[in-house]
Amino acid sequence: MKVRDALQSAQRELEAAQVNSVRLDSELLLCHILDKDRTWLLAHDQETLTAEQLSQYQDIIRKRSNHAPVVHLTNKREFYGIELYINDKVLTPRVETEKMVDFAIKHAPKNGKLIDIGTGSGAIAIAIAKHRPDIKVSATEVSPEALEVAKKNVKNAGLNIHLMPADLFDGINETFDVVVCNLPYLSDTADLMPEVKNEPGVALFGGPDGLDIYRRFLKDLPSHLKPNGLLFTECDPWQQEGLIEEAKRAGLDLIEEDYFILGFQAN
Repeated sequence: MKVRDALQSAQRELEAAQVNSVRLDSELLLCHILDKDRTWLLAHDQETLTAEQLSQYQDIIRKRSNHAPVVHLTNKREFYGIELYINDKVLTPRVETEKMVDFAIKHAPKNGKLIDIGTGSGAIAIAIAKHRPDIKVSATEVSPEALEVAKKNVKNAGLNIHLMPADLFDGINETFDVVVCNLPYLSDTADLMPEVKNEPGVALFGGPDGLDIYRRFLKDLPSHLKPNGLLFTECDPWQQEGLIEEAKRAGLDLIEEDYFILGFQAN
């Protein structure tokens, strides 16, 4: 079967399964099978696939039709210009989270200490460490499986990040100039897209209003944040008012506000 015909067949199957972005997904997945980019793919649509390539492609399209996220099928995701390994044990990094990296890079003091709480794939910690090599970066993760993914990505990036197994600040005795985190913040009753349901629940849900884990986190934060220390975190826009109030109780003042990202400074 030619590339063009394989793509058309895949797109029909994905459309029947009510998958979004059928053309993009079909192309990305074939690129993954062939180890080519989309430019090559579109310029070689008359190339004939081998029987093995076609079988692999049909299998991966079948999985996508069952709403497996593309990133779980390719195990690749770009975040802040860095290619990361991703699997179904970690939350897929979102482009919205890159704003947190922007804020941390902008505000972190020279030669400061930063910790990423609940690092998941390591995306945030890696992006900050890569662009602010003067900062000493640490990261914690409660999930052993997620921590292994973070270790793989840190190694691939060639960075020196201290990774620790921990539930929030458990066992951490240091204080930091900057704390960053993207903790689970979806309410337990959130209506999720089929693809999101394939993400690890431990990285998604934060209680009835989504802020239960943040309340635990903010309770311990003051003892781990240096005077005038900074916190950058993510939440859903509808939660921002509530999270700002919780942060005030922990002695934090709002200094940055984006659609999904909030920045605070200890007062």
